[in-house]
Amino acid sequence: MATKERWTELFEDVVGRKPSPQEFMAGKETDFSPKEIRRIAGIEKDGGAVASAQEVTQAGDDAKEEFINDNVANQEFSASGLGSDLTHPKDLSEDDFDQSRQDAWISAFEKYVGRQPRPEEFLIGKAASFDLTSVNQFLNSTPKPVKPRMAHWKKFAIAFASLLAIGLISAIIYGSHYYSREVVAERYLQVAGKDFNKQLEYEVWSDNKKPISNADLKYTNKSKVLSNTNKSDLMKDGNMVQVGREYLVFPKWKVAVKPAKAEISTNTKDLKISINDVDFKTSDSDKYSTTLERLYPGTYDFVASGKVNGQSLEVSSEKKFPLDTSASSSSSKESQKVTLNVKYLSFTLNSNLTDGDVYVGSKKIGTMKNGQYSASKLAVTDSASVYVQKKFSDGTSVKSETTSIEDISDGDSLNLDADGILDRDTADDLITAAYGKMQTYAVDNTTPDNLTDVFQGGTDNGMYKDLKDMIDTNTINAKNRKADSVTFNDVDVTSVTQTSAKSYTVNFNVVCDFYYAYDSDHKSSGDIKDKVSWSAKVDYQGSKSKSSSSDDYDDTYSSYSDYIITGKNGESQNISREDTVK
Repeated sequence: MATKERWTELFEDVVGRKPSPQEFMAGKETDFSPKEIRRIAGIEKDGGAVASAQEVTQAGDDAKEEFINDNVANQEFSASGLGSDLTHPKDLSEDDFDQSRQDAWISAFEKYVGRQPRPEEFLIGKAASFDLTSVNQFLNSTPKPVKPRMAHWKKFAIAFASLLAIGLISAIIYGSHYYSREVVAERYLQVAGKDFNKQLEYEVWSDNKKPISNADLKYTNKSKVLSNTNKSDLMKDGNMVQVGREYLVFPKWKVAVKPAKAEISTNTKDLKISINDVDFKTSDSDKYSTTLERLYPGTYDFVASGKVNGQSLEVSSEKKFPLDTSASSSSSKESQKVTLNVKYLSFTLNSNLTDGDVYVGSKKIGTMKNGQYSASKLAVTDSASVYVQKKFSDGTSVKSETTSIEDISDGDSLNLDADGILDRDTADDLITAAYGKMQTYAVDNTTPDNLTDVFQGGTDNGMYKDLKDMIDTNTINAKNRKADSVTFNDVDVTSVTQTSAKSYTVNFNVVCDFYYAYDSDHKSSGDIKDKVSWSAKVDYQGSKSKSSSSDDYDDTYSSYSDYIITGKNGESQNISREDTVK
């Protein structure tokens, strides 16, 4: 036989519902025999026939209706509905009375709890002799209906939608920052002036908001372009424009570049005009004029070349088209005039850049020789300038002052000097001052005042150390005979060579006079005069104030104060010796 719990489970499996209290009691009388489930449930008729579902249902409904009509109609309850006794007919037997109480309890349970009692609840009622007040404990015991479990695909859909929403919100927050005007400007400044191709990715023309194409840059020298590297300028109205949307959501900010405009003219026919070494057009009249509408801001070399009356000529003009960061409309921009008129000019040029190159516009026309250059019937343009420039191996250069061709008359003599050029006389004053400091040291072997006016680094200067050692070797550290005095005479600068924009090599001769007074041990006196050849390194350091202290050589200080000895250039060499010690 099965347990009551197992029998109840089998009943549910076979019948499809829980047993009613009557069915449960009938099962108990059969010791919970599984074989009796169909009969108790009314599914199986006498003789083993199986009742139809309709008959079973009808039988259950009829029995229930009969029970309710016979028993529940006679019940009266207290104010709670459960506290009064049931009135029974006096002629009921004891068994009938017990059955009547059971039926009344079940009816009360269904009425107030709203469902049939479960087997375990029925046993509790039976233990209480089916006292109607025992129904009270089940009034709040009705379980809440269990919601059906959510399908896996619904869970996946909800999770996916949640992740998608979070990702979308995060993307919007990030994109709003990444594509903001200020952040775009910061990214632009990281490449502006450093990588022109990457710089172009952030730029558009200000007048049509179109990207800057390679065709627009046909005449542009990328190494000579100008870039806006000022954030405050970029944030001004008009210097950045919105040209659409990124991903249809975020504003697309670009740096607006205002195109430059050049009006080119020449007074000579059949000249080939080029811009930054790229062919442009050929002039077709003696009053030729054309306009180039769209140039990227920067420096451009305009050259017109050809033959006139069998003479080859070339005129050039260098123009700088500045970067326009004003808030004014780009449509109001004015063109710059580039005049390539031919002018035949002869002049003489003098410069302290004695071996520099002579330029007219961007074209080198010759080289200075001993500070002079002569030009004869040179074809030039009025807008060009003349200047002298010298370039050095370290990449530095020095440029003289300039003068415009239109200010030069045929046959003029020009002086175009560069600042900071060390000449021979100034170098002579500097070297003389240096040996004056050393002669002061030779008197008492103490460091001279204002030593850094002449020697860069003072006592650490290599040339100063060599001169000091030479003096000490012949005086306080002499092994045989000490010189009683040391003097330096006849300083003579033989050449000055400029090695970079601010550096020079100065070659010179000097006479070192070692005087020996009469000595009883050596029984002689006289001078040893060594003529020495040496070379010093000198730098131009710009204007320099005179020291507060002065010595015997400071009367010439202003002539060499812009220069300083940075060290020696090699070792000194003895040229000759005069020995009068006898």
